[in-house]
Amino acid sequence: MRNKTKGVIAGVAGLALLSGGVTFALWSDSTTVDGGTITNGNLDVEAIGTLAWVDVSADREDSPHAITDLATWRMVPGDTIEGTQGIGVALEGDNLVATLEVSSATDPATFPTGVSVTYDVLQGATPIAEDVPLGTPTTMRLAAGRAGQGAGAPVNAPPTVVIDDVIIPATPNLTVVLRATFDAATPDQVSVQADTVLGDVAVSLDQVRTGADFVAVP
Repeated sequence: MRNKTKGVIAGVAGLALLSGGVTFALWSDSTTVDGGTITNGNLDVEAIGTLAWVDVSADREDSPHAITDLATWRMVPGDTIEGTQGIGVALEGDNLVATLEVSSATDPATFPTGVSVTYDVLQGATPIAEDVPLGTPTTMRLAAGRAGQGAGAPVNAPPTVVIDDVIIPATPNLTVVLRATFDAATPDQVSVQADTVLGDVAVSLDQVRTGADFVAVP
């Protein structure tokens, strides 16, 4: 009788241990969501083609006519010539705003007496900078197109220039025009055989996060 009681007690103890180690599973499920791919934008600027010069003197019957070799062409009082250089600009990014700066190391004070040089920057036929003395930097505000922007109200009001190209285009989307003029009133033999050294004209593009569409971050 005593052995039977021991067996029952042991069996109850074993059952208690077994029930204490069992977990009851509740329903569960899972799925995955495609996180997509975040692609960075682009900022790029480069010269397209070469600087092409033409004689645009107002009193020339065949104005404008091409200057085939600037090294052998000779300027005289009353002349005005223009050099056109295509510029390719690429901007891609919903929050991408940049400043385009045209500058030159040339000091206009070194030009021969009677000679002045200015430059314009155009988008198509529309000037975005006009008659700026060479050697004086000009900064223009550019903004990328807002492809993929589902909300918000970007200002991009003039003088901000919107650039829709996301890579450098095959044809220029901006143009820099240099204009050299020899004053017709230059007397005697002033500045004969003098050189007008233009030097390098630099076009630089820098991202900014200030101005229209942006607020100061504390």
